[in-house]
Parts: sequence; C-alpha cells; structure tokens
Amino acid sequence: MTALNPNPVERTAGRAVRTGFRALVLCFGALVLARALSEGTYDLAFANLALDLSGLVTTVGLVYFVGYGVEVIASVVAGPLLDRHSPLRAVIGAYGVKILLFGLIGLGSSFLATHLWTIVLAAALVDLVHHVGDMALFVLLPRVLTPGTLVRVQGIGASVRAAGEVVSPLAAGAVLALLPGARALLAAAVFQVLALFLLFGLLAVIRRGRSGEGAGAGPAGKGEEGEEGEEGSPGAPKDTEEVEQPVSRRLVARTIARSAAWREYTVLDTLTTLALSSVILTLLPIMREHLGMSPARAAGFLAFSALGSIIGGLLVARAGTDGIHPSLSRAPVVAAIGTAAISLLGHHPWLLAVGLILFGLGFTVYLRSAGLILQLRAPLRLLGTWSGLLDAVGRIFSAAAILLTGLTFDLVGGLPVHLAFAVLLLLTAVRWARFSRVHRDALGNTPLHPAGDDVGTR
Repeated sequence: MTALNPNPVERTAGRAVRTGFRALVLCFGALVLARALSEGTYDLAFANLALDLSGLVTTVGLVYFVGYGVEVIASVVAGPLLDRHSPLRAVIGAYGVKILLFGLIGLGSSFLATHLWTIVLAAALVDLVHHVGDMALFVLLPRVLTPGTLVRVQGIGASVRAAGEVVSPLAAGAVLALLPGARALLAAAVFQVLALFLLFGLLAVIRRGRSGEGAGAGPAGKGEEGEEGEEGSPGAPKDTEEVEQPVSRRLVARTIARSAAWREYTVLDTLTTLALSSVILTLLPIMREHLGMSPARAAGFLAFSALGSIIGGLLVARAGTDGIHPSLSRAPVVAAIGTAAISLLGHHPWLLAVGLILFGLGFTVYLRSAGLILQLRAPLRLLGTWSGLLDAVGRIFSAAAILLTGLTFDLVGGLPVHLAFAVLLLLTAVRWARFSRVHRDALGNTPLHPAGDDVGTR
C-alpha cells in the first residue's frame, strides 16, 4: 500500500508543481491576450488615422508596407544585440517605448495626430519596437523554462492569441467608438501597461519555480535570464566565455548555409510559411469573389479559422516535445486539405466551416512547431542572431509571394491559386517527413553549438 500511495511530502510537492504550472500558464496567457488586444487596437487606430487624413486606401497599405519593411531590418539588426545584452530588458523597454508613443499621440498632440507622415513614421516605429519585443521574448523563454514547459506554454499561448484575434477587432471597434481618432491609442497604451505588469507577474512565478516550488522553470544554459547576474538583477548576463566573445552575424549566416540540416530547414520553413501566409491573406477575397459571399458573412466565417487555431495550440501543448517533429509533416497536410476544401467545397456552408477549421489548425500547429524547433535546437547563446536571420529570409520571400499571389489572384482567379498552394503544402509535408528522419539530430551539430550540448534535452 505504501508503494501505491505517495507520502505527504510527495503529494505536497506534486501539488506545488501543478499550482506553479497553472500560475505560469495563467500569467503567460493573460500576457498574450493583453498584447493581442493592444496590437488589434493600435493597428485599427493607425489604419483609420491614415485613411481619415488622406482619404486613400493606398495609404493604409503604405502603413503596413513600411511596418513590414522595418520588421525585416529589426530581425537582422536586433538579433545579435539580444544575444549580447539582456532580452528581458529589451522586452520591458519595448513595452515602455510603445506606452510613451501611444500616450504622446493619444493625448491630443495636433502635430503628431494631423500629419500623415508622422502617422506612418509612428506606426513604423511601433512595428519596429513591437517586433524587437517579440524577438526578445522568443529568446528569453528558452532561457528560463524547461523544454517540456516551453512547449506547453507556447502551445497554450497560441490558443490564447487565436482567441485574442477574434476578440481584439470587437474590442478595437468599441474603443474607436468611445475614443475616436488618435485618442484610441490611449487604450492601446493601457493594454501595454497591463502587459508589462503581467510580464513582471510571469517572472515572479518563474523565480518561485526556481526556488523549488515548481513552475516548470529551470536552467536551459549559461547566462540565462532568470538567474541573478553579477549586479543582482534578473536580466544581467553572467560572465561566461560565450557572452564575452560575441559571434558575428556573418559567421552565423555562413554556419547555417553550410549545414545541410539548417539549410533544408530554412528552405522548407520559408516555402511552408509563405504558402500558409498567402492562403490566409486570400481567405476573405476567395469567399467574397469565388464563393459569392457578402463581406459580413465572409468575415463571420473567418471565426472558424480562429477556432481551428485555438484547437491547434492546445494540440501542440498536449503533444509536448515528442510531437514537434511529427507535426512539421502532418500540419501542412491538414492545412492543405483545409485549403482545398475551402476552394472546392466552400459553397456548402458546413464544409466551408470544416475547411477553415482544418486550415487554422494546420496553420497554428505548423508555425508553433517550426518555432519550437528553432528555440530548442539553435545554439542558445546565439538564438537572437540565428532566429533573426531566418526570420528576415522568411519575411522577404513571404512578402514577395503575397504580392505575386495578389497579382495572380486577379489574373486567373482564386481557385487555381488556392489549389496551387495546397499542392505546395503537400510537397513540403513530404520533405518535412524526410527531414525528420535524416536531419533531426544534425540540427544540434554545428561548429557553433557548444561541445557536448545535448540537443535532446533542449
């Protein structure tokens, strides 16, 4: 009987671990939701300001185009800085800068809020800072969480973000109704303040886990953020050889290019991501033009895609680390089936809903799994540079693919475009299956990986 019933100490430890993990997930989920609400609010506010000042829809596209461009620059430039300095401070700084910008514009500065070029510049600066903050959080999490906890937290975070993307347009619409014009940015600032407090709460939970109460936190390498450094601050890096000898961006790029595993990962991830991104941006046009739906009805059906994303995030969390590699090949297949169903069977409402759910599920499972591969297999001390370079490559090709997709859509219609992307997703799924068999272990075997680094534990 003793063997079957844990003693009181074991039961108490188990409860502490479960309580710590629930607190961790709650804080991270609330943080993701606050960020989604802020992003939805300021995106809509900037777009409306640009449209009000110019009267041209082209200016709205200009705002997004400039923002996309600065994000590519940020990916390349900010990556090495995050490796050499504190990602935690970068996240906090990003929130602080956005709060300041939103406050300056929203409090009624006639100059900032009534000139188109200042709105475009402010939107670009916000996109730049937001992207740097996202990169910093991406680098920070593997340093303060164990691999299993990282996978579960990222999966649940994906589900929360998908739910936030459904709620944020409604919240942004309500904000714009109550606070028209530039004042809507004050609400975005409030959401950023909330996100900042939730970040501090997340760090407190992680520190408690490190002290032995159990929150799934644990050291993932040298110089990590969760530990106190030389100055006694959470973000101070330790004096290690890796920190004192930074690796150049060129050397990282050369290492990735010379590694067969990372070279194939980059090609496959770029092709899969650009296919998924192009499909998701043409869902509304294909429902309106190919399926003959009204704008309101088409927008309502997009909620099914968000439902699929919510399910997908939960599946990633449930599968854990063992499910990452299989998901790389299975998720594109699911997304391809959903894409084909939308195009070929979308005239039947229930089949359209199923297709959208399948696409959203495959979309989220793939993106989270590919990101987790990067977080767990790239050298931890170079994660900022490594991920920044790969992100820049993906964004450049995705942007080009999106422009080409729009042109092709207008020339030949949405059905051939969607079917072509469905075929591309199936082809990448086949290659991903081979990749997991051939290159899985080689991802952690490059000259820049620490000697004796056990990639299976990270």
